[in-house]
Amino acid sequence: MPKRRNRGAGRLSPAAIVFALLVLATLAAFAWAQRVKRDPLVVDRVSFFAAPVPHNPEKRVHPFSPNGNCRNDKLRIRFRTTVSDHGTVQIVKPGGKLVITLARDAFLKRYHFHTYYWDGRQRGGGTAAPGRYKLRVTLLGEERVLVPPGTIRVQRASGKASAC
Repeated sequence: MPKRRNRGAGRLSPAAIVFALLVLATLAAFAWAQRVKRDPLVVDRVSFFAAPVPHNPEKRVHPFSPNGNCRNDKLRIRFRTTVSDHGTVQIVKPGGKLVITLARDAFLKRYHFHTYYWDGRQRGGGTAAPGRYKLRVTLLGEERVLVPPGTIRVQRASGKASAC
């Protein structure tokens, strides 16, 4: 009886090759994720602060209501960067739609606090609608777009606009 030759010996099936590639891709993605977790934050110590209410300066939550009555009409935005780069600082809606650009191509020096003020205006003019907004910092040299945690709440306030 003649011996049969095993033609598949030493060859890998296409399914085995695909499986091996998926395992390698998974391991590479895991290693990359661990590296990213170890990297320090690029934008940290973010704070949003409206002027305190004159009759209650101890109050921690300060409403931001840009209605032109000279009370709580400006919001101070402060953050620190851990790398030096040129960047753009913007206010966006939670979906990412641009509301206004506070700084364009500004030099953001590492380990320094950067302060910007927003008066509640939109880029086409007019006041931003009440709701939640986010800060977006784009680092141009690193080509990174950063949206730090925290929201800016614009509140509807009663009161008429007056000359300050």
